[in-house]
Amino acid sequence: MGFSESEGDGTSSLGASTVMRRRNTGCYGCCRRCCLKFVDAEHHDLLEQDDSCTAAFKHFFSGRSLDRRSARKQKLTRSIHLQGRLREAAGEVDPSDLGMLEGAVSGLAVEDQMDSWPIFIVLQSLAAVTLWVVFASQDEAGFEKALAGLESLATGWTTMLTHRDCTDLRWEAWRWLSYQYTHSGVWHIGFNTLLVLVVGIRLEMYHGHFRTFLVFNLGVVCAALNFAVTDGHAELVGMSGGAYALMGMTFGSLMLNWSDTRYRRPELAILLILFAMDVGMAYWQSVSSEESSTSHSAHFGGYLSGFILGIVVGRNLDEEEAAEHATSLKCERRVQRVMLLLGLVLLIFALVWVAQWPPRTLYDLTPWCWHRQVFNQTLFPEFSFHCVRCKDAECINEFSQMNFVEEVSFRVCAVTGWRYSQVRL
Repeated sequence: MGFSESEGDGTSSLGASTVMRRRNTGCYGCCRRCCLKFVDAEHHDLLEQDDSCTAAFKHFFSGRSLDRRSARKQKLTRSIHLQGRLREAAGEVDPSDLGMLEGAVSGLAVEDQMDSWPIFIVLQSLAAVTLWVVFASQDEAGFEKALAGLESLATGWTTMLTHRDCTDLRWEAWRWLSYQYTHSGVWHIGFNTLLVLVVGIRLEMYHGHFRTFLVFNLGVVCAALNFAVTDGHAELVGMSGGAYALMGMTFGSLMLNWSDTRYRRPELAILLILFAMDVGMAYWQSVSSEESSTSHSAHFGGYLSGFILGIVVGRNLDEEEAAEHATSLKCERRVQRVMLLLGLVLLIFALVWVAQWPPRTLYDLTPWCWHRQVFNQTLFPEFSFHCVRCKDAECINEFSQMNFVEEVSFRVCAVTGWRYSQVRL
């Protein structure tokens, strides 16, 4: 009876191994091995499953894919040792060993029990989308171009502005955060929400609610700071600063925990693809339109802040096993200190720059806070409108009293040229 059961088990094992060999041979097997090597799949994680690539895909889009692999490696090592002991015992099997062997290859791994629900990311996305949809549906511009969201509730009070016709708005502190809940069109809200969900869900599941909330909102503030330094005469809306901060945090965390991260290659590939898409969009907008509403300076500010924060406050896996990774941990802490110093230097520079009044940008060092187009052949003989800009009330009053004065985008003036700029103190 015992022989019959053993023979049946042997036949079953032989059939399974035959199927496995067939799956690992030929063109299919070659493609399968390349796919699993690219996604950095481990044999005991995926190769024994029926649909390895599907399993890798599902596992990648979860917080578990960011965790250390040593827990499962240790379980596999224990399993191998136990199998060796069973062979040496020549049939004398201890039931407790069988229980340990079964436990080593089944059940939840450590990382499977460490996921946090992505509460913040879901609520953030839901709030932004709900505010935009509710008020965009009432806007005559339609969904494609509607500027809607929190700004619809308090017009003129929530978007990111440093000034409005020489009225200083820098100290209205809520603007540095509230602008994220207003978007300009369905593509704007759609792309930002998609980016937040795709990148943020995995981050919050792994890093937790507090870290994700902190990095996202500091990214929003730092995006506004970089915007004020490089493009401070314009208006900023949207949560792209926070979305790109999550991208930067992912990249920083990946660099800090490269050797300890599952699926690091596809994760890096996704980050590079998203970055290339943004660069391509920036180039397309630069050649197709003189005036672009997309602030890539805010994207860069959010991304850089997220990268620095991902290294400084992100979860360092070596710290959780400091005794086993003392050498690498020492080097990583040096990197963290350098990045912290770099972040503080950049923050101080941005704050000092924004403190200047009248405001100016890195790309245009002439300070001004008011601009218009005027037609006055006494001042300008040409029969056309000319762009002028001022930085105090005296200059503003002088041009405002002229007969032909029109509002115009300062970006148009930057292209056509400023005919008059107030330079006197």
